[in-house]
Amino acid sequence: MKKIILLFCFVFISSVSNSQLVVENFDYPLGDSLQQHNWVPFSGAGFGLLVTSPGLTFPSYPGSGVGFATTLTLTNLSAQDAYRSFSSDITSGSVYTSFMVRIDTATSLGNYFVSYLPSTSTSNYYGRVYAKTASNGNIAFGISKSSTNISIPEVYSDSVYSKGVTYVVVVKYKFNTGTTTDDEVSLFVFNSALPNTEPAPNVGPITTTQTDVNNLGRIALRQGLSGNAITPGAVVDGIRVTQSWKPSIWSFKLGIQGLFNGSTLNISDTTNIYVRNNTSPYMVIDSATSIINSATLTGNYAFNFAPNGTYYFEVKYRKSPVYRNGISTWSKSGGEPFTSSGGSYDFTTAASKAFGSNQILIGTTYNTYNGDVNQDDVVDLTDGSNIDNDAFNFAGGYLNTDLTGDDVVDLGDATIADNNAGNFVSVITP
Repeated sequence: MKKIILLFCFVFISSVSNSQLVVENFDYPLGDSLQQHNWVPFSGAGFGLLVTSPGLTFPSYPGSGVGFATTLTLTNLSAQDAYRSFSSDITSGSVYTSFMVRIDTATSLGNYFVSYLPSTSTSNYYGRVYAKTASNGNIAFGISKSSTNISIPEVYSDSVYSKGVTYVVVVKYKFNTGTTTDDEVSLFVFNSALPNTEPAPNVGPITTTQTDVNNLGRIALRQGLSGNAITPGAVVDGIRVTQSWKPSIWSFKLGIQGLFNGSTLNISDTTNIYVRNNTSPYMVIDSATSIINSATLTGNYAFNFAPNGTYYFEVKYRKSPVYRNGISTWSKSGGEPFTSSGGSYDFTTAASKAFGSNQILIGTTYNTYNGDVNQDDVVDLTDGSNIDNDAFNFAGGYLNTDLTGDDVVDLGDATIADNNAGNFVSVITP
């Protein structure tokens, strides 16, 4: 019976941790290439995608006003395309991609500028999002399931959208199980805050006789010339890929002991946040993975399943268990009110923001502990020995024994673990 329960918990946690597939607010140094930040260029040359200013804003949209943006170039020359991979491949259910967009220029032919890709392809585009200039001078947005031709054209919305205005566009790809050609694509366009429940789409749902995709694993940005059609000149910001219509977006601020240098973190790194019941046995209700930004100490997490209530937040530093070295840290005693409209939680302002005040003060910022290399919930001699062995062997890279995030295992890492072991640092839970 215990094995069955454990298996259920593993499957449940695995399924909810992947609910947020991509969050991209372009919160990077201005002028950086997207290639420096998880995007992979794969087609075209010249006019590479960069972090551009200003970022876009939109009422109540997560990521509005956060970071900068990227600008797609309208040109009849070759220009670079790029994709970003999902945190996991999706083969069933629905995938929603939302983003803020401002179309500045577009041709009357139109072309697609955002699209899904399978995890192993850079040419099989699905769920394509188009924009064109209509005869009245306004913008129309469109979609297609896959490639188009005279008999299977893209389908456009009414031409009621203005150039130079920021909208939120959502493209939905729904996997169906009836036949191999019955998947659906829908398009939503908003000029005001998104509703809490999924409305009727502006375009679709559409399907075609084209073969359905086996999986979706990437979101792509396209620019430049394709045949006789040129992609629009557009600013794109706040890209979110999820598996539900409107996940609850929460912002968490964290300091991480080994990474913290007095004001920022040495690297931006992943963390998992688990939403747990505030009564025994404190079951996991939801979870999400995101990256804590090294400059702001914050990350945005999308939760799809937790209903309104009071919960504990549990932080596990680093997404993959094999690389973890942090002490699991729970939010303050009693739990925190949670609503589907989203919210924020800041661990850095007081020790008591963690259950049992289980944090360390560095300067004026409270940080979660790390040094639990073998993830047995306590920092002790065994962790120190693991670090010493790797340091002796000059180990380097993204390792659980590297507590400072400098890709080198050395005395600095050992000192942190030894001090924590001497202070009997361990996980403290309700």
